[in-house]
Amino acid sequence: MAITEIDELVTAECERKAGRPRCAKAHVKILEAGLEEVGTHGYEAMTMEAIAHRAGVSKATIYRRWGSKAELMLDAMQVASCGMLGFVRTGTLRGDLENQMRALVQFLNGERSSAIRAVIAAVQSDCELAGRFREVWTEKRRAAFDGIFAEAVERGEIAGDADFELLIDLVWGPIYYRFVSNFEVIEGCMVGRVLDKVLPVFVK
Repeated sequence: MAITEIDELVTAECERKAGRPRCAKAHVKILEAGLEEVGTHGYEAMTMEAIAHRAGVSKATIYRRWGSKAELMLDAMQVASCGMLGFVRTGTLRGDLENQMRALVQFLNGERSSAIRAVIAAVQSDCELAGRFREVWTEKRRAAFDGIFAEAVERGEIAGDADFELLIDLVWGPIYYRFVSNFEVIEGCMVGRVLDKVLPVFVK
């Protein structure tokens, strides 16, 4: 994502956290620096001092916005993915899921892939980060499926008592598994293969 695009996305957040729209450039630099640091050194080795140095700001500037590196990294991931992982309505459940899954693959294959892997790895051992990751990343993204499933039920594509939580696991799981275990580019054709196997179990 280009700096100018991120700048627009974080202006409102800057106003909320620091009260001044002009803080946007510093905000962007800090988030970019955080992603670069975690991608290069890993989450545990990353420090607020290193982020401040890379961003060209004081450590106090960072702590005015984020109380911990866990909060900073989750904000950075949110901004980096903003506009990429939403649902585009296609009129069918398969189309809606396929578009979102392909967007996820594109995001995970992107320039921040090493940073995302580092954060996901750290979630396994850092309780604070795990809690924030679940709240800010996982739960919000799972909740976004609710509207898609409700519309599919109305169209008669899927039963209202289907196990939607399991369906989410089955369409997301293979993508995340391949991402964290293979350290390779995820092939886009994988999306179609997953849906071919999973959807017939759920759709009418």
